[in-house]
Amino acid sequence: MINDLLGQLVEGLDHFHHLWQRQLEQFDSIESPFSDDDWRKGFLLLVATLEKLDVNPACELSPNDPAVSYFINASKYQRSRGISVPQSLIVFKGMWTAMEQLIVQSVAAESTKQQIILRLHRLTQTIETRLLKDWHHRGNDEALADLEQTNRQLARETATYENIFKATSNLVLITDQQGIVTDANPEARVFYSGHPLLGEFCASLFDQTISDLDQFLTRFPPHQPHELTLQRDQYHQVFNLQILPIGHTSLTDQGLMLLLNDITCMVDHRQLLEQRVAERTQALTRSEKMLDAIFQSVGKGILLIDSDREIIKANQQASEMYGIPLEVLIGTAFCTLTDPDGCLTLMALSENLLEGQRRSAEVTSLYVNGTTFPSEITMTRMDLQGQRFWPVIIRDITEQRALENGLREEKLQSEEMNVTLRNVLKSIESDRREFEQNLTNRIRTELVPGLERIRRNLEDEMVDQYFDLLKAQLVALTTGFEHSLDAGLMKLSKSELKICRFIKAGLSSKEICEAMNLSFETIQTHRKNIRKKLDLRGKEINLHSYLTSRNCELGGSDD
Repeated sequence: MINDLLGQLVEGLDHFHHLWQRQLEQFDSIESPFSDDDWRKGFLLLVATLEKLDVNPACELSPNDPAVSYFINASKYQRSRGISVPQSLIVFKGMWTAMEQLIVQSVAAESTKQQIILRLHRLTQTIETRLLKDWHHRGNDEALADLEQTNRQLARETATYENIFKATSNLVLITDQQGIVTDANPEARVFYSGHPLLGEFCASLFDQTISDLDQFLTRFPPHQPHELTLQRDQYHQVFNLQILPIGHTSLTDQGLMLLLNDITCMVDHRQLLEQRVAERTQALTRSEKMLDAIFQSVGKGILLIDSDREIIKANQQASEMYGIPLEVLIGTAFCTLTDPDGCLTLMALSENLLEGQRRSAEVTSLYVNGTTFPSEITMTRMDLQGQRFWPVIIRDITEQRALENGLREEKLQSEEMNVTLRNVLKSIESDRREFEQNLTNRIRTELVPGLERIRRNLEDEMVDQYFDLLKAQLVALTTGFEHSLDAGLMKLSKSELKICRFIKAGLSSKEICEAMNLSFETIQTHRKNIRKKLDLRGKEINLHSYLTSRNCELGGSDD
């Protein structure tokens, strides 16, 4: 049971420290000289000694016992730091009283608690006796050695602090218990040159009307930074003031150290930064208003979608487009604005988009009353602070679709009309060609041969003139037809016309001989007659070139 109780004491280490501090608070001028590691070590040594006494209750505690030796050495160290015997005993007794309270609050039998408390009293009485004996029975040599060592240590520390005191660029002021300045470093003497310094109340040096030290410490609490503006030679300087008590017991028992660090440049820089921040904030506010005005006035619906595919921002045009109030539209799932197919399309589009990439798709959107309208969705992805967002632009393409359908119908009608017109033109063209061919054939087969016979059978000169006039009129009648009559070609026989067609096709005389099964001389004779009838004799005109521009489809007279 005793081991269980000792285990509870170790587990209650933090609670012990709290109880110990409450004991010390009863003495306003006493502070714990132990560091965290030191008091923990002392507590655990006490518990270990109690455990040893449980094993062997009759054992004697010598000065070499770890717990006794630890507290004697701690007392020596405190004595070297100027702490008196009563103050050390108060600290130790507070620790032992807190430990006794912890034992009483533990979960154990009362007999066990009383047994441990009795052993604790025996242990603490031994430590106290050994401590007082060590304190009062030291030899003169040891006391002198300790004093000499302490003086050397204090001299070293004093020299160190004096060097720092003189070399620092900060203003350092030392005061007594009433706040009267008793010393100042060189920087402070230069700053306050021409002004009273030593013997002045510290608050008056800071342009303060406070005359009481307690009020001054209330206005400027110790161990905290305070910004202070002082004016010297018409210039304002800003200092960071820190007040540090000198001593371990009370704030004002041994005076104060006042440190003033010149932070004028830092304050100026801070003010400049604050001014720039204010200017940029104002510019940002203007930009936000302008962007919001553009955002709301643009003629297309604009939405901003978050990673949950919900609308976090929308403009007025989008609200009107879907017939949903703006405050209701915010927070709405984006897919509820389209039909199921459109939702799948938009989900796939958003998943496949890379940052900064933009894509468009046409989907069927839903109006608030359930009616649908075609829309074009343009989506972009942007990443901000590790989150994805999708700006979306919606365009109602109902009118565009109507125009496209109208144009498509007009195009279809135009194509049908074009087909009909082409068929009509083909029919007219066919009738025209048939009419021309019939007229040409009749003139060639009926009129022209008859007129030739009249010419051969009549000798009257006037008849020839009338014949030529009639022939010219008939030729002019066919001018403009696809196969217009040529007066010269009508003089040729069928064989000569056939040879003309071969020449026009580019055949040589030898090839014409083979095609018509005639001799070369016969072909040459026909060529001469053709040039004569066409009035080309004696002219440097190529027969092939001439025939190329003529119609050779007429049927001439018999050979």
